[in-house]
Amino acid sequence: MTMTLHARRVVVDGEERHDRWVTVDGGVVVEIGGAPPAGARPVELGDADLVPGLVDLHSDCLEAKARPRPSTELPRASAIHEVDAEAAAYGITSHFLCVSVEEDSAKHRSPQRAAEVVSALSDLAPALRVDHRVHLRVDVTSPDLAVAGRLVASAVTGLVSYMDHTPGQGQYGDEAHFRAFFDSQGMGAADLDTLIAKKRSGQRDAEGVRHEVAALARRHGVTLAAHDDDSVEAVLRGLELGARISEFPVSLDAARAAVGLGLGTVMGAPNLRRGASHVANLSALEAFDHGCLTALASDYHLPSLLAAVYQLADSGRCSWADSVAIVTENPADLTGLTDRGRIEPGRRADLVAVARLGDTPVVRQTWVAGRPVLGLASTVEVA
Repeated sequence: MTMTLHARRVVVDGEERHDRWVTVDGGVVVEIGGAPPAGARPVELGDADLVPGLVDLHSDCLEAKARPRPSTELPRASAIHEVDAEAAAYGITSHFLCVSVEEDSAKHRSPQRAAEVVSALSDLAPALRVDHRVHLRVDVTSPDLAVAGRLVASAVTGLVSYMDHTPGQGQYGDEAHFRAFFDSQGMGAADLDTLIAKKRSGQRDAEGVRHEVAALARRHGVTLAAHDDDSVEAVLRGLELGARISEFPVSLDAARAAVGLGLGTVMGAPNLRRGASHVANLSALEAFDHGCLTALASDYHLPSLLAAVYQLADSGRCSWADSVAIVTENPADLTGLTDRGRIEPGRRADLVAVARLGDTPVVRQTWVAGRPVLGLASTVEVA
C-alpha cells in the first residue's frame, strides 16, 4: 500500500522545506507535496525531521564489535548483525564496511580475515536491515594482491582504497603517534620495531602496488580512493591513478588540492565533533571552513555521523540542508549511487525520521527502500 509521511521539516531539492508530505510506493519516492494524496496511508512524524538515509563511506567498526576486549572474540555473524542494528538506529542506510587486506596482528587484520568478512557479509546480506557494501582497503606495504583481486570482484564491494601507514608520512607523520597507538594496543617495543622495519621495507614496492590496486578498481568498475594524502603530490598521484576520492587528507594543502582538481574529500565525523584530529592532523572543521570538505564518514564511531550533521548546522557554519548533504547526496554521488541520497521522485525511499532531545538528534524510524527497519513504536499513524 502507498504510504505518505508528513514531516515538519524535510530536505527537498537541497533546500529546507516545511510541512511536506513525502509519498512512497514500491520502495521509491513517488510524490512530494503540501497535502496527502488520496488513498495513501498517512504517517504523522510530528516534530521529527525527515532526511535522506545517511551514506557512510568509511566505517571501521566491525573489529570493535567482534573483539569488545583484547582477549575476547565473538562470532563474526553476530558482530555483523550488531553493526547492522546500530547503523539502522543512527539512520545509516548505505553502509560501507571497511575490510583491510593487510598483515597487522595488533589490529586483527590479515588477507584471510578480509576474505572471511567479505564472504560472511555476502551470505548475511539478505537478512540485514540496511544496504551494506565493502570498502576494501589495501595496504601497499603488505599486500596480498591475489586476495585483493578476488575481493574487488565481489558483488558487495563498492569502494577500494590504497593506504600506507608507515610512520614518517601520511597519517603518522610523527612516528611518536604511531608508536603511541600500537603501544596502546599492547604491542611490545621489539615487535613494534619489527613492524616499522617491515613497513619501511614494503615501501620499495608501494608505487607498483598502488598501480595494481587502481587497475583492479578500473577493471571491476569500483570507485577508487586515496587514503591519507599528505601533500599536493600525493593528491596528483591519486588523480593520475583514477581516484575520485581523497579520504582523510592529512593537510589543508592536500585537501584544497583535491577539491581544486575535482576530487571529493571524505573526513571523519568524530574529528568534526571533537574539533580536531586525534593525531594532530587536519581538522574536519578547518577543512569545512576552507570549502574543502565534501563528505563525512563515521570512521570508528557510527553515532557520530548523524550527530555531526546537527552539530555543524547548530554552529551556524552552514544551513541544515547543506549539512545534511554532506552525509547523504555528496557521498552517494562520489560512489555513483545515483538512486539514493536525495528525497525526490524516482529515488529509493531511504529515509530517516529524526527528533531532537535537547541537543541530541535521535532516530525515530529508518526506512530502507520504503521498508521500516527499526522495531520501535516511533511513528503515529493518522486514521
